Amino acid sequence: MADTAYEIRRMTSDDAEAVVELSMLFEPVSTTLWRGLDAKEGVDWIRKRLGLPEWAGFVAEVGHDLIGFAICKDMNDDTRGFVFPQANETVHLLYLAVDEAFRGQGVARALLSECEKLARDWGRSGLLLDVASDNPALRIYERFGFEELGSLVFLRKKL
Repeated sequence: MADTAYEIRRMTSDDAEAVVELSMLFEPVSTTLWRGLDAKEGVDWIRKRLGLPEWAGFVAEVGHDLIGFAICKDMNDDTRGFVFPQANETVHLLYLAVDEAFRGQGVARALLSECEKLARDWGRSGLLLDVASDNPALRIYERFGFEELGSLVFLRKKL
């Protein structure tokens, strides 16, 4: 697909339905954010968080069509400080998604740049994210300057 002009802006609660719709294209990845939620609950989840001062998001649009988004949370409340050192000095990028038809056009980089500006505006010293080791987006994050802090192993015991 030829490069298409897009715009990045701050996410509003009016974007929640389109964000959930786009995220559902990325199953099973999206289940990490919406685990156990149906679409309506996902919309409610976003709207509730965007009403809180420690949450923010950005959307990428072509015309009125949402083609990507990022959701961030200020970690200054020590929520994850037990897992990641200096987590309370960071903004956690919980989710970043770009419609497959618009990948390779700088949309993810533009969304990441907005998240970085947000972290600086909030007085934080870094961005934090987690990504599956086999997720192709890992390369994008590394090119953007993210460094691996460690790894987690998910275990399950079937009963």
